[in-house]
Amino acid sequence: MTTTKPPGIVAPWLTERGIDLARVPIDSILLQAVSPDDVKFRSGCSLLRSMSHAGRVEAGVFLLGLLRYYPDDYARLTVIAEALASFPVAATVHALSSELRRVKGSSSTRRYLRRIIDTLEHFPLRLVEEQVEALSTDPQIGVRIRQHLRSMTLRDLDAWPPRRE
Repeated sequence: MTTTKPPGIVAPWLTERGIDLARVPIDSILLQAVSPDDVKFRSGCSLLRSMSHAGRVEAGVFLLGLLRYYPDDYARLTVIAEALASFPVAATVHALSSELRRVKGSSSTRRYLRRIIDTLEHFPLRLVEEQVEALSTDPQIGVRIRQHLRSMTLRDLDAWPPRRE
């Protein structure tokens, strides 16, 4: 008597080398990113970040949308800003620059604003230079943030992105 394997689940994103993030269905991940559960939310953002790194533009676009979906939840915005480091495009620079103008510095927003700057520091200089220079002199931006942005513009351009000390 011969035995046959039961029909398996066909998952085209599973390859011999592992998971192909360019082919993973995104629907359930999007639901995680809008979940009220913090663990699911973080998992969703982490997966969207990985998918964006793998070239899934729609994952980065969704992350940009999350900035508007959670306008006052600074803990979630911090996670989103970190995930956006995987999506170095002009739209991300514009959105993060707008956030620096929108969000006033305080003890509850400090971590979020710092994460935005960290994300911008990881982008290629040619992409952020003009915005960072404009932000560093913008009176809508808090003094400490402007000082940090100004120091970014004064650093040795050959060392971009700047090294952490």
